[in-house]
Amino acid sequence: MPKPNKKNARTQSEAPAKRPTAAGWDDTSILKVARKSIQALKPYVPGKSIDEVRAKYHPPEITKLGSNENPLGGSAKVMEAVRAALPRMSLYPDGASRELRQALADAHALAPEQIMVGNGSDEVLLMIAAAFLNPGETVLVSENTFSEYEFSGRVMDGRIVKIPLKGMRYDLAGFRKRLRRKPKLVFLCNPNNPTGSYFTHAELEALLQAAPAKTLVVVDEAYGEYADAADFPRSLELLKTHPNLIISRTFSKIFGMAGLRLGYGFAHPLIIRECARVKTPFNVNLLVQAAALAALADADFRARSIANNLAGRTFLDAELKRRGLEPIATQANFICFRVPRPAVDVCEDMLRQGLIARALRSFGLDHWIRITIGTPDQNRRFLGVLDSVLK
Repeated sequence: MPKPNKKNARTQSEAPAKRPTAAGWDDTSILKVARKSIQALKPYVPGKSIDEVRAKYHPPEITKLGSNENPLGGSAKVMEAVRAALPRMSLYPDGASRELRQALADAHALAPEQIMVGNGSDEVLLMIAAAFLNPGETVLVSENTFSEYEFSGRVMDGRIVKIPLKGMRYDLAGFRKRLRRKPKLVFLCNPNNPTGSYFTHAELEALLQAAPAKTLVVVDEAYGEYADAADFPRSLELLKTHPNLIISRTFSKIFGMAGLRLGYGFAHPLIIRECARVKTPFNVNLLVQAAALAALADADFRARSIANNLAGRTFLDAELKRRGLEPIATQANFICFRVPRPAVDVCEDMLRQGLIARALRSFGLDHWIRITIGTPDQNRRFLGVLDSVLK
């Protein structure tokens, strides 16, 4: 009888598992490993950066009005606070952001237990979804709005239901009709990005009164500090009587801190507690915490930002109307308007002259442009460039 071959002595079950080839993954193999729910996700489309435009077109001057940043830059007090904190950068920050949450509480007459903070409001939205959304549960969002609401729902395998805008405004009556689906989350943007339109206190209150107790209504007020309409929602007042309301805000806009990334949310203490379970350790870094404390104390910078925005809003609205470009009445720090040819082409032509605006194709609005309200000089330059490319 022949001797067994030692090389073949292992049974098939004992054979080493196959490994990916040296060539790496291909589309078929990676999809077998990746979560199925994320296949519907589309990467976020940011506005053009100054470096990107400089490298492509080499314009002599670049004016960035495509990402709704504060045109006044950052507060000098914030910059000084960051410099003062730099020697401590080798130390971990306070993981609970206690001093920052207390300062936010003091500024808004709330308790620190009602406040969460995150690495931008994007993380705040994602923490809410991670804490409360189970696979297959319904998430209501609007069409033609900030994409991170849909992202937060889909990444947790939620079922997304979209409600169209009505007259370029959020249709809160349409949202109320969809409440029969018993959604777990409702995401609202007020004022809406990218249209700048808003819904009223009465509309929001009616939705909250109709919402099931287990439906969380998230109102993103990233641009709320710029709103001056008399009937703009008094959301903190509604928070007292509706424990399923969550309010999201940011330091990126009025505070001029977009590059530092800090968002925050107001909610019932028990909602905050559950969101804390999914928070990553030290999600708000030491320099950002120091910057935010200084920003909250700089009322003069906020007042100047609001005054500049109001003057620019009035000026640009009138000038765009004079050109027949149908601007939407805005309560934000940007204006959305219609152009006679595809917006991506108009914006590309403006890029060649160093003017960065935002074409709204990624929002589902192919003939619309969003322009940040800038300083007087920036606004005049924008109009000059726009005129030249629309001739």
